[in-house]
Amino acid sequence: MNVLQVIGAVLMLFFLPGYTFINMLFPKKGELDLEYDQLYRIGLGMGMSIVIAILTGYILGYTSLFYGKYIWFALINLTGIFFIVGFYRGGYPTLRKLFGLEENDKYDRLIMLDELLKERKRKIKELEEVERMIRLNPRRRDYYEEKRREILEEIREMDDRIERLKGVVNEV
Repeated sequence: MNVLQVIGAVLMLFFLPGYTFINMLFPKKGELDLEYDQLYRIGLGMGMSIVIAILTGYILGYTSLFYGKYIWFALINLTGIFFIVGFYRGGYPTLRKLFGLEENDKYDRLIMLDELLKERKRKIKELEEVERMIRLNPRRRDYYEEKRREILEEIREMDDRIERLKGVVNEV
């Protein structure tokens, strides 16, 4: 057996169908647990993959189609269906952001608003650090003043985006 076949078989039997199934059932980040959400998704996904593979094998055996190519076909199709349904329910936020779909979902807008607020808080801390460096290091004052202006501009842009997102969230 080829190494790639073994890796594909292990992924298809022990991970992908269950992980996509769990993401289909619980598409939003933090639905399973606030702190260990991804760990739960991986663990439940591994368990559910075994269950899905067993049930698929049982159904194929009952219909006299228990052959390798049918098992692969069934597991790949189930994984694809779980992925598509999970994607449209709001799972896979990185892909949704890549396709620009996060603006269409209220939950995604709330997540974007939360991320912007956290980033704004980090920028404010960075601004405080730069202002402290301006006081401590007068020789490099010009450098830190420029840095301060850049951070203030970024904060202004974030404030504009936050206000737009707040308006859109309040409309819905």
